[in-house]
Amino acid sequence: MNKLNLDFSLVESARKIARNIANDTQKFIDNHTTTSTERTICRLLGIDGTDEFGVPLPNVVVNHIQKTDLINNGIALYLGNTILHTNLSP
Repeated sequence: MNKLNLDFSLVESARKIARNIANDTQKFIDNHTTTSTERTICRLLGIDGTDEFGVPLPNVVVNHIQKTDLINNGIALYLGNTILHTNLSP
């Protein structure tokens, strides 16, 4: 029973529009959040400065891991292993 006297074709249309907005938003998040988050983690772990071209070192490190398609493992995994094996700080 439709107590609110709604036009369910409009409701379905609104749901479809909302679904499309949510999907587009998720695509944007997927393309941006990981990189930003991983760069922030690099900074929090002490990676600072720039390379000879003026590119921030957190960007250099994250870009290198992204090229290997392993960024979804998280940069902390690789930095942690490097710190353990070299006894050096970031």
